[in-house]
Amino acid sequence: MIKTVGKIIAVLFLFIMLSSFNHPAETGIKVTITNLRNNKGHVLISLFKEGVGYPDKPDKAFRKTKLAISDHKTAVFFTNLPSGNYAIAILHDENDDQKMNTNFFGLPKEGYGFSNNVMGTFGPPSHSKASFSYATPGLIYQQIKTRY
Repeated sequence: MIKTVGKIIAVLFLFIMLSSFNHPAETGIKVTITNLRNNKGHVLISLFKEGVGYPDKPDKAFRKTKLAISDHKTAVFFTNLPSGNYAIAILHDENDDQKMNTNFFGLPKEGYGFSNNVMGTFGPPSHSKASFSYATPGLIYQQIKTRY
């Protein structure tokens, strides 16, 4: 009887150990956008793959979406992504006109941000600085702090 119980426990232990080697339940890129100055408008987020369209051609983005804002933050989870090199650009579109509004000197009037929280010197950061590698199946977290 003791040998039978021992075998059952050993089989259960082996089953538990093997099941822990499965792929993560969630795979994709989770993005959290923080530091939004208000809850007005929406956040426009563009996910670029391999640099195509980055950062100022959202129509060429691999994925893009419009996010509601709550408590000065928002989030999105991009799933079903192939492995590759990605970069993210966000815009806090406070007036919901679907574009970056600028002042007389061409400086942004609305919030913006990039993956890896990088900033460019004069203009947006390069793709190489904002990009990150994603391998499927995998889970990547990106937190982007909005700048004004």
